Amino acid sequence: MALFKAEGDRVTVIDRTHPGSAADHWSAADLSNLAAIPSLDPIKRIDVLVNAAGLPPRPGFEAMILRVNTQALIALSEHLLPHITPGGSIVNMASKAGGKWRENLAQVQRLLALGLSDDLDAFVREEAIDPVRAYDLSKEAVIVWGMSNIQRFRDLGLRINSVSPAAVDTPILEDFMTAFGARASRGIDLTGRAGQPEEVAQVIRFLASPEASWVTGCNIECDGGLTSQLEYAELTAAL
Repeated sequence: MALFKAEGDRVTVIDRTHPGSAADHWSAADLSNLAAIPSLDPIKRIDVLVNAAGLPPRPGFEAMILRVNTQALIALSEHLLPHITPGGSIVNMASKAGGKWRENLAQVQRLLALGLSDDLDAFVREEAIDPVRAYDLSKEAVIVWGMSNIQRFRDLGLRINSVSPAAVDTPILEDFMTAFGARASRGIDLTGRAGQPEEVAQVIRFLASPEASWVTGCNIECDGGLTSQLEYAELTAAL
C-alpha cells in the first residue's frame, strides 16, 4: 500500500482490520463470509485490484483456507469487475506453494467447480485435505483461475497476473515454518534469506502499471531463485 500511496495513488482496503493511515479508505468486510461479498458497496472506479488477503496453513482451518484464499478472491474479483476501468489490472497473490498446479490440476478444477454455497468441509473430508494441502491447493487454484480468464478479461480491456513469493518476512512467517517444516527451511537455505514485503510489492506495482501492458496471464515467481534451483536439480538428477 505504501508503494502505491507514494506514487500518488488512492488506496482503498477491503478487510476485517482497519489499515490505519496506510489507506485512503477502508471498507470493513470479513472475506470468510462469502454471502456478504455481493452486498459490499462497489468502488466507483478501480484501476488496479490487488487480491492479497489470505490465511496460512493451520490445523482445523482447512475449509476456511480454501474459502478465503480462493473462493473469496474469486467472488470479490467478480463483484468488483464491472468497476475496473479498461486498461486496468488485476494482480493476485499466489505463492511458491502453488507451483505444482500442473500435477494437481484435476483437484484444482474440482475446487474451482464448487459453488459458493457448496459444503467446503465435505470437500475437505472427501479429498483428505490437511492444512498444508489446503494452502497449496488454494494457491494452485488462484494461479489456474487467472490463467483460465485471460481471454475473458482481455475482452474487457483488463490484464490479470499472479505473484508467487517464497518465504517472506511477515508476521505469519512462523506459521509457514511450522506447517512446512523442512520444506520451508530448505527453501530459505537455497535462497539465503526470506524475502522482504517491499520486494514483492515492487513486482505487484510493476504488474499493475502501464509498463506491463503486454504482460497478462503470467505467474511471476518472486522467490529469490528457489523455483529455478529446484527445477534444475530435478532435471539434472534425471540425466
